[in-house]
Amino acid sequence: MKKFITAIAVIGLAAGSAFAGANMTVDIGSAHVFRGATVTDDLVIQPGLEMSGFGMPTNYGATAVGVWGSTAPFNDDAASLDSIYETDWYLDYVLPQFVDGLDFWARYTQYQYSPIIGIDEKEIGLGVDWEIGDFVVGASANLMIDDRNPLTEKQKYFDFFGSYALEINDKSEVTFGGFISLMFQGDGNSAAGLDDGFNHFEL
Repeated sequence: MKKFITAIAVIGLAAGSAFAGANMTVDIGSAHVFRGATVTDDLVIQPGLEMSGFGMPTNYGATAVGVWGSTAPFNDDAASLDSIYETDWYLDYVLPQFVDGLDFWARYTQYQYSPIIGIDEKEIGLGVDWEIGDFVVGASANLMIDDRNPLTEKQKYFDFFGSYALEINDKSEVTFGGFISLMFQGDGNSAAGLDDGFNHFEL
């Protein structure tokens, strides 16, 4: 099994009147793994920025917009697959909570790849998270809706996940978690002989 090592830095940004908050992350990984497949087997930097709130009253739910990227800055071989970088733009909407700790959400994501692949992909997802004490469990269903990539057209995947937060002190905690992913291939991948069912898991 390939080792995947990630270091994460999180920076809180001061919230202005236009939105409730912003969050910036920077991940440094030994590889870029996407849906169980290794995209880049090289050192990667993966920055992200998310803004949320936008003054929306809580009884209408919550929204967030964000961008996330992955690049291998130390690979200078433009013809190598390891030089591919990815940028994901997404929009989240979380419904108002009807039960404490229970969240239903929807997400739209546009994936942009460059320079070799040159194909953008679009995806919609629906999910639920349930916080039970120090545990969180949930599931999501995701559908590729862009027909410009014949390999992933109509591809569907389902994630089932859980985590446990162990409080160390008032200012720190350790979180243990993982998920299992099921994949149902698009028409192109099915024709190529790829199977439906269990795809990968992460811990």
